[in-house]
Amino acid sequence: MHSLARWSIVAGIAVVLCACEMSQANFSQYPGFAAYFAAHPRAANLPTPGEQTLLRRYLPRYFLASGQPGPVDFYADYIAHGELRDEAGRLVSQQVTREILNAFKSNPGAVFTYRPQRGPTQPRAYGRIDKETVTVPTEAGPAAESFTFLTYNLVFAVSGLPAGLAPWKDALVRLFASPEDWHQLDHYISATIALDAWLSPVAVTLQQHNHMHTFLLGADIPLPADCRILLEVAIRSNELYPHADGRMKHRAVPMPDPATMRYLMSGERRPVLAADDLTDNHIEVAPVLAFLRPEDAFYSFQGFLGERRWPRQRDGPPGADYNTLPALKPKAMQMLAYYWRDGNPEDLARFDRTWGAGRGPVAFAQAQAPVFFGERRRIGSDRNACSATGAPSFEE
Repeated sequence: MHSLARWSIVAGIAVVLCACEMSQANFSQYPGFAAYFAAHPRAANLPTPGEQTLLRRYLPRYFLASGQPGPVDFYADYIAHGELRDEAGRLVSQQVTREILNAFKSNPGAVFTYRPQRGPTQPRAYGRIDKETVTVPTEAGPAAESFTFLTYNLVFAVSGLPAGLAPWKDALVRLFASPEDWHQLDHYISATIALDAWLSPVAVTLQQHNHMHTFLLGADIPLPADCRILLEVAIRSNELYPHADGRMKHRAVPMPDPATMRYLMSGERRPVLAADDLTDNHIEVAPVLAFLRPEDAFYSFQGFLGERRWPRQRDGPPGADYNTLPALKPKAMQMLAYYWRDGNPEDLARFDRTWGAGRGPVAFAQAQAPVFFGERRRIGSDRNACSATGAPSFEE
């Protein structure tokens, strides 16, 4: 190919990768969030002692590749090492505390900028509990069932692009940015374990980039004897995947839409911006389980919790509550909308009739619900060896 034509294509892809304008809006201001959180106010209390016991019981085990940076403490290792500015760019503090950050959590223009540090860090996993009533399809008709969702967030000071990015794409990115330090702060690294009415673990939903993937426990991934599922942290991007022996590739895309989601489900018609996450389980990291109030800035900060960078995809994120679209905020909706089995033709057919036909992820969730709960009944998960019905009461 003529060099001019070749570089024209490269330049065009660079524009797509960059989305070359600095957005002034924060994702926290996306239409629907204000209404959702008005209808579902964030709790002002920490998990009860009984809830904390439940969270400790199911805390996942995490594995990293050799030399891979590990998780940190959000306040002690990240927020304590940076500065906060208000929406006008005025300096608020160069010694930011939890109290200062929380005082500005409702300011969508506030910007925290991290100053990279060297030295030991304190790995933490932040645990919270949400409870929802879920409509479960049964042979006798729809039935209401109480579900408990345990969510564990890891925190990384920086997030990179997938380590399996094609060499030419990696080289292109390096012309204007670091693929190892794409943006500051990665606190959307989450695993949500769904417990049924008997407090038995049913499924886990893993956040992966801007999409998720749900796995039925005991069917899609094993449930260990100690009830703590094994997860791997992807090299450079920090995303979570089920444990597997050796170096593994995982399909990854930047944003979920009909084309990218179908690729994730099937491996067919690879999009230009797709890449591969890489995992290589060598070292187990044991984060200490910590608890923050759901109203804390960690979850609710509306500004930028990392440096603002060009292009806009490199801006620091808002709080961990802004991990998906408002319509998908209910934990049960996330669980069902992102439940599929790799390459399963029936799942793909339902996707093509719903999300793939422009009807959106909620329609796909509704189509997958009978399949999800049917599989759950098939593997007999109403009660299992990990049932926590003997755990202390939530009301403690």
